[in-house]
Amino acid sequence: MISLLAEKYPDRHYTGLDLTPAMIEQAKKKNISNATFVVGDCENFPFENDSFDAIICSMSFHHYPNPQAFFDSVKRCLRPNGRLVLRDVTSDNKVLVWLMNTLEMPLANICGHGDVQVPTRDVVIKCCKKAGLKVEKFEIRKGMRMHCVVRKPMGKAIGNEG
Repeated sequence: MISLLAEKYPDRHYTGLDLTPAMIEQAKKKNISNATFVVGDCENFPFENDSFDAIICSMSFHHYPNPQAFFDSVKRCLRPNGRLVLRDVTSDNKVLVWLMNTLEMPLANICGHGDVQVPTRDVVIKCCKKAGLKVEKFEIRKGMRMHCVVRKPMGKAIGNEG
């Protein structure tokens, strides 16, 4: 993803994050001059508050054991009015999600894939609300591909402290 973005928007700086040092080493081999790659945990971003205008999470969210911690980290690290683009597998078909989470994911874990669970629309919306993020778009494309856009509010207006 960073390769594509850096090629299209070379004037921007990009930061890649992965829990696995081997994946970070693979990313560094691409020699993207306007990118930094960091080993870290998406449930506890190793970045300062208000660090990013945008965060893109593509096909890794289902690996996170604590989705709320991820959204809390996103809220902390996005600048006011910043956006999260979240892409992953999901479905509104509750039986299908149950089958995936009850049969497929445990088998994937046994095989070493590290999958945790398929996120549902309800989980994403509830976690965003609890973190203080606004879901602007939640689509399920081509049957099972979640495309979700979330925004961090601009902040409290002066004088609304109560």
